[in-house]
Amino acid sequence: MSDTVIIASFQALLQDFAPCFTSPSFASFELLMLGWVLNLRRHTTTETVRAAGAVGRKDITSFHRFFSRGRWLPDEVGLVLVGLIVRYLLPPEGPLWAVIDDTLSRHTGKRIAGAAMHRDPLASTATRVLFHWGHVWVVLSINVQVFGKTWSLPVLFRLYRPKKQCQREKRLHRKKPELAQELLQLLAAALPDRDIHVLGDADYTNSSVIKGRPSNVQLIGRGRPDAALYAPPPPRRRGQLGRTRAKGQRLPSPEQQAASQNAPWQRVRVNVYGKLTWVQALVIDALWYRAAGSELVRLVVVRGFPGHERDDVFVSTDPQLSAQSIIEGYSERWPLEVTFHECHGRLGFEDPQNRLPHAVERTAPMALWAYSLVLLWYVQWGQHTRAARLPQMPWYRSKAGPAFSDMLAALRRASWLERLLVPCRDVPTLRKLVRPILEYIAA
Repeated sequence: MSDTVIIASFQALLQDFAPCFTSPSFASFELLMLGWVLNLRRHTTTETVRAAGAVGRKDITSFHRFFSRGRWLPDEVGLVLVGLIVRYLLPPEGPLWAVIDDTLSRHTGKRIAGAAMHRDPLASTATRVLFHWGHVWVVLSINVQVFGKTWSLPVLFRLYRPKKQCQREKRLHRKKPELAQELLQLLAAALPDRDIHVLGDADYTNSSVIKGRPSNVQLIGRGRPDAALYAPPPPRRRGQLGRTRAKGQRLPSPEQQAASQNAPWQRVRVNVYGKLTWVQALVIDALWYRAAGSELVRLVVVRGFPGHERDDVFVSTDPQLSAQSIIEGYSERWPLEVTFHECHGRLGFEDPQNRLPHAVERTAPMALWAYSLVLLWYVQWGQHTRAARLPQMPWYRSKAGPAFSDMLAALRRASWLERLLVPCRDVPTLRKLVRPILEYIAA
């Protein structure tokens, strides 16, 4: 597939995914992913094929069948991407930091498979809840540190279906934390020798995730101010009858302990959201029996957290972590929100309008995979190309590091430069190389 409009280094990166597909399916995957990152318009299948310069290579229905009827599994593609991230972007030692969250993909049209009414987190407020038609995706991403900041790279996904929809379709209903737990099992099984620290908000700090997590996974999440806490159980006495106690005496809740005049607050300096600040922290080691059973967890009540008027409660299943590590760790959830914003705005996460279940479950993840692959390409190859220049505007003279938009622009610029500036034997050959780009841009 040498006659493509993508730079050769990005095309070479995709070769690692070949074992996930049959030979014809991999050819389709390669063309679609190439077109996905070059697409300047709506990310439908037909527009993606046009952006890849692949019109006429295969019947267009074969690309639609790739999503709706293909035998490939998204989990296998995601696990290959996990391997690439671990190999190229993470240090060989130390914990792997992952984030679990969900995002709403808004759609219109009642014939879209799997769509339902979901709460819209961006449009809703504390006093008014708004809903939107579409899909909710549970996403597992891996955090990496490059160019002086944290990036969250999506790798594994699950489509959430509401309970009523599952009843109509005669499906087994699975809550979002249960889907998250399934993704964590996949990641932990793929990296059995690596410690994994997972970050999640209040929706994913519960028994479904904590009790069912693999042995090499620890969780940092948001707890409840009114959580029912208990002391560890007393040691079993000699000759004691009956089963061993699972928990000790009831303790005051985090908000009750924070309200105590004798609470042992400590002043902690933390780096959150790129800024150094001082906060007040109250550390509580206890059993949160409802969420973690008889496992000792560490709760940190935080006062003065940036942007929060009320006290926050963060929870770690690793009681050895310091208050600073727990607070700073939880703040590393935010890069995934930035990833969602970029995938919605630049990679057409909401554009596909699929009417078959398999097509829905395979098309939307292409945008999230594309985000991870673009960043991976830029770190490995793109930043060293002449196309990786940062924008210099009269009103914007300095920039600390590249944004994702700069990486995506560099990939497109490098691809088109490589095609336009290649030495040609004659003018007809040059016209053949230039024509797909001109036709796509002019359409």
